[in-house]
Order: sequence, then C-alpha cells, then structure tokens
Amino acid sequence: MHPLATPQRLELATLLSPLRLPRRGAVTHPWPEPLPAARSGQVDRPEPLPYIQVEPTVVADIEVDTAYEHHRWRHRVRYARPRTDRSVGDVPLVLGEGEDPFPDYAGSA
Repeated sequence: MHPLATPQRLELATLLSPLRLPRRGAVTHPWPEPLPAARSGQVDRPEPLPYIQVEPTVVADIEVDTAYEHHRWRHRVRYARPRTDRSVGDVPLVLGEGEDPFPDYAGSA
C-alpha cells in the first residue's frame, strides 16, 4: 500500500480503534504482525513491515492497478476513502487461499 497522506491519516484516525484482546473463541486479527515483506508490495523491502493492528471495523475504497499476478496486485494499492455507509459484513475480510479477486477478468481479456 502507498503511504497515506497526512489528511488521510487524520481522517482514518477518527474511525479506527486499537485492537482489543480477543475473547475466547473470537476471531483474531486477519493479518500477522509484522506483515511479511512480500505483503507490502515493495520489492526493494526485504524486512517485515511493522504496523499497529486495529479493530477490523472500517471499510475503505482502494484503487488498484489491474496487474494481478502470483495471488497479489503487482503494484501497491492506494487508499481512496472510507466507506462509512458499509459494514465489514458487506465484504470478505480475507480471500480464500489462492482465490482470485478477479475471477472473471482472465476470461474476458
């Protein structure tokens, strides 16, 4: 993901909450901490990417290049805006292993 601009950080800061300790049997955060280097989309970054886990309760629009390979976008994702009109229940938190987010794209190209 591209680094967020200061106005984007400030906007998101009002919407995000620190991760609470999971209750017994509750789902934990869907991403490992730190993120493996390959997940950041930065080829020149060999070390893991530290970040602060937050409650996964905010839905956001993102902008992505259609270049998708090896089960990831080839170029870094750009944050566009929060979607306060959506709930995390409206979108999957994690795709299934090997699941293509654009299943119909290859067939239409």
